[in-house]
Amino acid sequence: MNVFYTCLKATAKHVMAGVNDVEEFRKVLDLASMVAEGLEKLKERPFISIITSFAISPLKLDTETTLIMQEAVRNRIPVGLSCAPMAGSTSPITMAGTLAQIHAEQLAGISICQLTNPGGPLLYGGIPGMANLRTMGYRGGGVECGMMNAAIHQLAEYIKVPNYNSSGLTDSKLPDAQAGWEKAMTTLLAAMGGSNYIHHAAGMLESMLALAYEQFVIDDEIIGMSCKVLQGIDVDPEHLALEVIDSVGPGGNFMMSPHTLEHMRQEYFDGNGVTDAKGRDKWEKDGSQDAFARARGLAKKLLAKEEKSYIPREIDQAIREKFDILL
Repeated sequence: MNVFYTCLKATAKHVMAGVNDVEEFRKVLDLASMVAEGLEKLKERPFISIITSFAISPLKLDTETTLIMQEAVRNRIPVGLSCAPMAGSTSPITMAGTLAQIHAEQLAGISICQLTNPGGPLLYGGIPGMANLRTMGYRGGGVECGMMNAAIHQLAEYIKVPNYNSSGLTDSKLPDAQAGWEKAMTTLLAAMGGSNYIHHAAGMLESMLALAYEQFVIDDEIIGMSCKVLQGIDVDPEHLALEVIDSVGPGGNFMMSPHTLEHMRQEYFDGNGVTDAKGRDKWEKDGSQDAFARARGLAKKLLAKEEKSYIPREIDQAIREKFDILL
């Protein structure tokens, strides 16, 4: 409940998290209803959803989480039907075999939800992972994780259900080059694969055992670039710019063209400032910082900003009187 409270206080965006039991879900539902100014208003426009890891792979239900899942859909609160087998340990070593097992587990979860409350809102929540067969640990940064997560959207789309899955995981312990390539590959694959709701996408390190403020900043840049890719390339008379090319002519330049001034801030991804595009002289003058150092500086600036509460004062007071709020 304190996780949901902290998130709802800090953002006006949708909040998804997990709960430990049905009683705790009911507290979260009560909390969110207070913020929404009524349960019926919350049901009409739910701004929370619940991760329900209902499946113990392979092919087994977790009793407590299944009960949470059912209670959520009874109250029209969306659920993410999380099942996360590891190829080679709790699912077949092959990618296709892991995906087939996930689909079976998802169909079971979807059936339970719809039998509990027909039309109950949910997300197909396949999160395929890999076992590190050298250590028997979880391996989150493999490119195959990105490939399987991209495939999850195709499986969900086949049965006409929106999906949620993972990207941006890495086995690296630090925000380093390995974290960069593993996160970029898996995030871009999930985005281009069409995934509807992608989580784990920012901040995570060491296969979800750790996170870093600096990594959030770097991942924001990776996600922004992936979103830019999804926009594609506009091909119309204005963007083809044939008349502009003709007007500049052979040997000219486009630096002062009105067309350049008009499109320079929209055509290319500008980023959050963590990417360095300076010349070497300017980079050295500014301290020769690598991406980690630049991300740390940006993170400190963000954390230093004054916090804003998105829960009105009178509702916040009522929540604190009713619940044991730790923040």
